[in-house]
Amino acid sequence: MKRGLWITRTAGLLQAAMLGGLLCYASVSRGAIGENAFSDARSVGMGGALSAGVDDATAVLINPAALGFMATKEADEADNNRLGRQRVGWNILDLGASATMTGKLGDYLQVLVDTDFDRFEPPQLGEPGNIADLLSLAATLGNVSDDDTALLNAHAATFLQIGHVGIGFRTYGQVGGWIGDLDLVNLGLQVAADEIADELRDAMADEGFDPTGYVNQILSDESVQKLRDAFGGSSANDDLVAYIDFKTVEAADKYELDPEAITKAVDIVADIIEASDAGNLLTDNTSSLVGRGFLAAEIPLSYGRALSENFALGVTARAIFGRVYGTQVWAFNEDNEDILKYSLDSSVDRVNIGLDLAAMYRRPHWQVALVGHNLNRPRFKGYTQTLSINGKPEDVRVPSVVLDPQITAGVAWMPLKRLMFTSDVELLETSTLLNDYDTQRVSFGSELDLLLLKLRLGTYRNLAKGDFGWVLTGGVGVKLAALSIDVGGAVSLADTVVYDGMDFPRTARLFAGVAMDF
Repeated sequence: MKRGLWITRTAGLLQAAMLGGLLCYASVSRGAIGENAFSDARSVGMGGALSAGVDDATAVLINPAALGFMATKEADEADNNRLGRQRVGWNILDLGASATMTGKLGDYLQVLVDTDFDRFEPPQLGEPGNIADLLSLAATLGNVSDDDTALLNAHAATFLQIGHVGIGFRTYGQVGGWIGDLDLVNLGLQVAADEIADELRDAMADEGFDPTGYVNQILSDESVQKLRDAFGGSSANDDLVAYIDFKTVEAADKYELDPEAITKAVDIVADIIEASDAGNLLTDNTSSLVGRGFLAAEIPLSYGRALSENFALGVTARAIFGRVYGTQVWAFNEDNEDILKYSLDSSVDRVNIGLDLAAMYRRPHWQVALVGHNLNRPRFKGYTQTLSINGKPEDVRVPSVVLDPQITAGVAWMPLKRLMFTSDVELLETSTLLNDYDTQRVSFGSELDLLLLKLRLGTYRNLAKGDFGWVLTGGVGVKLAALSIDVGGAVSLADTVVYDGMDFPRTARLFAGVAMDF
């Protein structure tokens, strides 16, 4: 095996984790969410806080109880958002997508993109710049965890409301990927420690680094001793330790590595040297990437009934066609291409029913709502794959997908006929395809209706995971007779991802829709 191969394949593994949602759009899972709060551009622009303020055909998903107040003969004083005038509504098409990056994956992206993996072929490892890349990549490898993930959601739907009845079609998917257990034992190259030392000395000479009188700036005493042990257990090779310290300072400054990352980087470099002498080679390495995903197509049928001018109940039954995918890719497996092809072809389809119940109560200027989604907890069974790992069969279990129940309480205040303030809170945590990453949102929204133009602003936060704080949302709608065109988006406000000197939001959403009402 070539000496640069371990770093090339590990980098490929990390890149796959970073792009897992894109590359493994067909993956697996223990849980998934259809994100009913974000059903169209209007709801996105208002922070997902629309359970008490919905006024169109998206009530099929957001709150079917609102259908009970639609198409009434006379609008009463409590008809704050003119539901009685809504005879027929058609959300012709709603499209949207969201992306969330968790953990420190964004920090590792810059390291991976900056590293030229072709330069790790010998004898190029002896070049000074490549030593810094080695340390940077070692820091990335040592600190990546299953908290460093990418999570994607996509949504496309159409809804039709006629009187108190609603029907629709929606397809949505959620995908994610992360690194499985990292094998930090079998890291060895098929060269001896003294050969690695020779390449480091070539780099020192090439760069003109003089270790005489050099004082270590960043390595701890433990790291120094570990490197000494890797190079033979004495201080005879302290010139190499000094040079590694020098290059570690460079890498730490360039990528703003924290002390823990620096320590792990140096430890991994020492592990590589020791593993090479011990014969713990990369051919036995079991590091892997786990991909998970769920794709669904559903037909919801809704009915709402007003029990009085102030109180209504609603129900939605959804026929769900669900497809479960799964894959696991080993970093140093020769059959990975075949595994990916097999995983895409080995999905399992299931049909199930989802049940939603809702209630809405209204008084002049106020409306409150309580909505339960997936109350019967629809389940889509997983399956077992038999994969080929370097020519040996390996059984991999693809877990079942469960659509978790969610109960949402909402309130809407309409001090004026064309001004609305809303708030929603999800009372339960719902799981995603990622391990230990749940969602439970509190949301706030507002809408100003200027006849031809509607302006929306909102915010929400995930109470179950405080990884990026409040998310700002906004949107605009244009009303032309019976036709409405809406766009809405969301971006996280804090804890941005820095790439190529620019800040990017850790989470973002974009939705657009076209609708008609009569």
